[in-house]
Amino acid sequence: MAAPAGGPDRHNPVAGILWMVAAAGCFSASLSLVKALQDGGVTVFQTVLFRQIFGLIIFAPALIKGWPGILKSEVRPRHFIRAATGFVGMCSAYYSLSLIKLADSVALQFTLPFFTMFFAVWLLGEKLRSHRIIATAIGFVGVLIIVRPGFSDLNEGVFYALAGAAFYAASDTNARYLARYDRLPAIMLYNFIFVLPLAAVPSAIWWTTPTADMLLPILGFVIAGVGAQFCLTKSFGAAEASLVSPILFLRLPLVALIGWFVFAQSTETLTWVGAGIIFAATIWMTHVETRRRGTGPAKT
Repeated sequence: MAAPAGGPDRHNPVAGILWMVAAAGCFSASLSLVKALQDGGVTVFQTVLFRQIFGLIIFAPALIKGWPGILKSEVRPRHFIRAATGFVGMCSAYYSLSLIKLADSVALQFTLPFFTMFFAVWLLGEKLRSHRIIATAIGFVGVLIIVRPGFSDLNEGVFYALAGAAFYAASDTNARYLARYDRLPAIMLYNFIFVLPLAAVPSAIWWTTPTADMLLPILGFVIAGVGAQFCLTKSFGAAEASLVSPILFLRLPLVALIGWFVFAQSTETLTWVGAGIIFAATIWMTHVETRRRGTGPAKT
């Protein structure tokens, strides 16, 4: 994340790392609460709807401050595409939690950087360089180890987890495209404007009234979700992305522990092996990208 306009880049590694650890904790809590809500009968559409409503309330003051000029945009259709792909990504990732173990879902969603790479080539015209192809191939091996096709029954939750990563990547890539034309508040507002009805319609069709004992998990989920985004932003503002981004892989051991203690889910050794391979491929790709940018102009 770039430093605020008019100020120098700040680099506080300790603060950046601590904020990212907090973000990983919030993400893990959020995903675990999503599963708890689904076990309690709350649909994934309602979960997304609650998150968007609460997020809109939190950011309302900043959005109102820029009204109505904040709505000005030359690329409104791309805002809808970004919101729609993000909505499908959330629903797919959340639904996978009801079909496969928490740790397996999180490990498979570690593939997001590789999907992002392909969307960046397709949508942004970035070049597909050799180290990115190698990293993707290695990451795919990690996915195969987790999924183990031919050696275990392929649960459809695997495909939902991978679809979640793919649609999240499409949304992130579109957000990067939108940043060329609009400021962050406008991108946020249009995301709320489009995702709210996308979530509200299916929520109304398949509505289940949450029981009283579900109100606290719902509140915890939305607070954890907003907290994750806040901590993520603070981390990227304090330290270089190449340093703090890998810390998000802490989500795997954290959700594995939560899955074991709360949902009585054990994590198989091959899940850790596959996740480790995906992690190593991502770190290596990030290292090469950082070194390229440090030795000359970025060529993407």
